[in-house]
Amino acid sequence: MPSTAPVGLGSPTVTTEIRTATRDDAESYLRCVGTAFLEPEPDDTAWATYWLDTMRPDLDRAWGAFDGRQVVGTLRSLPFELTVPGGRTVPADGVTMVTVAATHRRRGLLTRMMAEDLAAAAGRGDTASILLASEWRIYGRYGYAPATEGAEWEIDRRAALCPPPAGRLEAVTVRELRPLAPAVYDRARLRRAGGLTRPAPRWDRDLGLTHPTGEKPEWVGRVVLHRDAAGEPDGYLRWHSGWGDDPRIELTVDELVAATDEAWVDLWRFALAVDLVTHVRAAGRPVDEAVPWLLGDGRAARQTRRGDQMWLRLLDVPAALTARSYGGSGRVVLEVLDPAGYAAGRFALDASPDGATCVPTAEGADVTLPVTTLGSAYLGGHRLGQLARAGLADEHRPGALRVADRLLATDEAPHTTLHF
Repeated sequence: MPSTAPVGLGSPTVTTEIRTATRDDAESYLRCVGTAFLEPEPDDTAWATYWLDTMRPDLDRAWGAFDGRQVVGTLRSLPFELTVPGGRTVPADGVTMVTVAATHRRRGLLTRMMAEDLAAAAGRGDTASILLASEWRIYGRYGYAPATEGAEWEIDRRAALCPPPAGRLEAVTVRELRPLAPAVYDRARLRRAGGLTRPAPRWDRDLGLTHPTGEKPEWVGRVVLHRDAAGEPDGYLRWHSGWGDDPRIELTVDELVAATDEAWVDLWRFALAVDLVTHVRAAGRPVDEAVPWLLGDGRAARQTRRGDQMWLRLLDVPAALTARSYGGSGRVVLEVLDPAGYAAGRFALDASPDGATCVPTAEGADVTLPVTTLGSAYLGGHRLGQLARAGLADEHRPGALRVADRLLATDEAPHTTLHF
């Protein structure tokens, strides 16, 4: 239900309404988003029309704060399937396009939009809500915490001494890749926790095949496809580069997707074999990616940046902890603190490599932790023991933290495969 409330601090009272957007709101909605993210003022309505044409099914999840007809706050959510440890998936609410106009700050608009979206997500049965945070300090108060990290790699190609690719690679056009890419991506996203489904409208946009009239495509570059021994596609690389007067010529890895280890090796080796290139740069990669081990000189590769990537907020603790796999066996009773109530409760987790159960219990808690702490540890991106040392969890039974830490740990760092 739309909500209205008087807001204002010492100024004349202004009534804002929180509701979902309609087609008629699209131009004002996108102008609010563009202003907040410091984008140029659009000179026509092409972007609004494009957004409606490509995202129409999800307009009922485009929340807005309305001051009369003017949109002064936005929050949109998308349906995702999130890969959890073990390769299974859970339904997740992906929050994006979060803004509040500078003219309407400190009036609780974001809190009200967030409350509407979280209630809707819980009502749909989503296990978690996820987002990419523009600022660290905003989302903890709503129960979100960093769950995955991403890294940027820079490789000095001339010093790398990388062997050439050994498998079957094809230079293809973007249009040739388009029908093949989704199946490869879906296989790849299940290989590591943190993977996300890619909404169908995103494919043409991400590949530069669809864009507003008069605008440049969002991506222009080249594509290489990898095939396995049977000739089936199992990986692809999107990249771009440029050649100018600067002696440093950089190849940018825009997307490297591999459903097999063999494809991963060959696609990286291809990127490091392109003539004239002096350096290769790839952002948004797994923090534990084994790039240096591909090279004759591992010091030619370095991580130039590392930071939080996807933030996660649990909504259904039993569903979340039952869905993922565990590398060991153990039992622990967790008391989860959640002021909003969605994840609050005491839960008995009984896990083993063969499966897990997680159910509400009246037993005494072994470990008490806020929903933010459990969200950070859930995918294995952050160790529960490390978070506890920072005062973010309390142990009530000796050794219980060690058990919980060991159960939630994963062999690979989780990684988010899609920017949304």
